[in-house]
Amino acid sequence: MEHDKRLKNIRLGLTGNGTIPIAVDTGINMGSYSLASWAAEKFNHNFDYYDRAIDAVYNSSHVGGSSYHHLLDGQHSILGAFNAVKDVKADDSFVTEFLQAGEHLLRDTASISGINPFFSLSSEQFNNLASMVQPLGISKPFLADALTINAPELLGGVIALLSTIILGKKADLTLISKLSGAYVVSALVSANPLLATIAGGGLAYSLFKSENKKEALITAGKGAIVSGGSLLIGGLVGGPVWLGCIVAVTAAISLNYVIENPSKTISRMSDLIKPTSKILRKVSLSLD
Repeated sequence: MEHDKRLKNIRLGLTGNGTIPIAVDTGINMGSYSLASWAAEKFNHNFDYYDRAIDAVYNSSHVGGSSYHHLLDGQHSILGAFNAVKDVKADDSFVTEFLQAGEHLLRDTASISGINPFFSLSSEQFNNLASMVQPLGISKPFLADALTINAPELLGGVIALLSTIILGKKADLTLISKLSGAYVVSALVSANPLLATIAGGGLAYSLFKSENKKEALITAGKGAIVSGGSLLIGGLVGGPVWLGCIVAVTAAISLNYVIENPSKTISRMSDLIKPTSKILRKVSLSLD
């Protein structure tokens, strides 16, 4: 049984140094906008009276515009959507109303802007909050993104949660700390509230359980460097999205190897440089 569990963890990349989970998260982060656009085109469509009831406030007032209305119209939280569909049909059961509201919210999660299933804000509340965080360099679009979740963010959060849970069962606190550090950076870059919650919880858990808090923090820092460095490198690459994703994932794998194996990296770089230095020396001597 233990052997099967270890094989499963190896296949998932949840042993060793956490290369695969970090690389997967990096790829999702880099391609998030394209993935969100694809999901919106395929799934974010309205069909019936329930959809029109939930979107009624926005359709009549256009509050928040297309970018913010899921957060501001009061109809796109679980409670708001449920209240909106209650009067669509008098003979609907509670279960039917709840399922119709949930199904609409699920499709709106596939929109680029996403939803906040727990609460809505008024325009005044949102503007006041935006004014409070503006001195910190946080823009309105970033704030709205941080308060909502869409399909790529949900996917990234689920993968991070599964990775953390599996590692928690293995009691591999070092790897939990490293993944959490990587996920913290990724969550900050992508303004993903679900991933931020999972990363914070994983980091707190690893620090609480670890006997060596300093080592846990250092390991988390390594994960943060791998994630941040790979996202930076991927972001500097021009061209199509898939190219940036490939570069970022490759960078994550490479940076992770360098951090975990510094002596081997230096040795290999030295081996690569030696032939070049010999050639340059011969050229220099010939010129003399």
